[in-house]
Amino acid sequence: MNNEIELVISQLREVYEGDPWYGKAVTKLLKEVNEKVVFQKLNGQHSILELVWHMITWREFTIDRLRHSPQMQLEYFNKNDWRKLDHNDVTLWPQGLERLQETQNELIESLKHLDDSILDKQVPDRSFNFRKLLYGVVQHDIYHLGQIAYLNKLLHGN
Repeated sequence: MNNEIELVISQLREVYEGDPWYGKAVTKLLKEVNEKVVFQKLNGQHSILELVWHMITWREFTIDRLRHSPQMQLEYFNKNDWRKLDHNDVTLWPQGLERLQETQNELIESLKHLDDSILDKQVPDRSFNFRKLLYGVVQHDIYHLGQIAYLNKLLHGN
């Protein structure tokens, strides 16, 4: 492992469970989310539940593509990017939180076994390299955290 991979791991950890300068980390914010509002779709927009599962899909994509031989077909990710979720299935919220944690652990473990040379390699099925993908996952999480925080506040009144 080299310096930039270590930086990516540090960024992923900071956003997920650290004390980021922009506000609350993923774990802290999701603990504060009122479970009664995670299934609500305000004005037809994505629910908090959908946002969490969307974050999971991009982590799954990243983990899969970091493997030397990707195992999952692109169609899986295209289909599940904004997957259709049964908003009456209350088990999807705890399942989503658990899967998000699993993908966080899997992503960091995958990165620990790589060196910086992977960063300049093109991501299979994409027109960009792993550097853009990995920093993109960090940015993607922050973007959707903002949406989740806003929705939670708007729908729950906190």
